[in-house]
Amino acid sequence: MSVQHFLGGLITTLTFTTMMHCTQRAEESIQSTHYSFLSTLEVLGKLMFSALAGGMVDWFGFQVAFLFFLTLSAATALHVWTATFTGALREHQLKEPPK
Repeated sequence: MSVQHFLGGLITTLTFTTMMHCTQRAEESIQSTHYSFLSTLEVLGKLMFSALAGGMVDWFGFQVAFLFFLTLSAATALHVWTATFTGALREHQLKEPPK
């Protein structure tokens, strides 16, 4: 259970850090709206998933559902963590030095 709590906290920290990073790259005039919109989407995603999670626990049982959700949490944390090193979240793209 403590692993799931750790991963949940890690995902929350990574998610809001990523949202802030993306917001800082938006136009200055819309940054607060951009962050508010991303926060709203994050909360709606949690609400929709929690509505589905109850049905999954009823259908598959607590142990199987918990293992599934733990796997999803770990995969999500890994995905967001690696996104900071690759792709659009990467601060400094590696470039060849000028010749």
